[in-house]
Amino acid sequence: MATHTIPAVAAGPQARPSLRLALTPDGPQSLLAGAWWPHSRDLVDQLPDLIAELDGTWGRITRVAVADAAWTRLGHSIPSGSHDVRVNWYDHTHDPFAITLFSYRIAQWQLLVVPPASAPWRAKQLMTAAAQPGNHRTARALVADGPEPPSTTPTRDRIHIRTRHAHDSLA
Repeated sequence: MATHTIPAVAAGPQARPSLRLALTPDGPQSLLAGAWWPHSRDLVDQLPDLIAELDGTWGRITRVAVADAAWTRLGHSIPSGSHDVRVNWYDHTHDPFAITLFSYRIAQWQLLVVPPASAPWRAKQLMTAAAQPGNHRTARALVADGPEPPSTTPTRDRIHIRTRHAHDSLA
């Protein structure tokens, strides 16, 4: 598999947003097969573009598994091109930052799902880490272990702000 991100395409006002996907290249076995950065938490709207891309790469995707709390809209079956994809959702047993995909050709893959509201720098960081050959960290671990966002606020001002907020909560 090659690492790739589907580029943004400038098109007419009716065009769908670009698919943001990074896949793990061939190499050492990885826990994750890459990362997907959907534009919203509406799985019914976002899944068809992902499936259309992965059907050509991994073979026909027949089923996905997600954490229900991670999505605002789910369906039991979502139309995708020439076929429907069955959706299984779980409450506490599935990583909320992952989607598991099943196909006829190979058993399954798991992608990190970058939270849609992520800053572009953070999304790039997560997608790169998830698509790294030999990665053995879960999607949840990669999201949880992220660094602080870059700040343009001087250190002295950040400390003052934190002190003020801590003081306000005691009052």
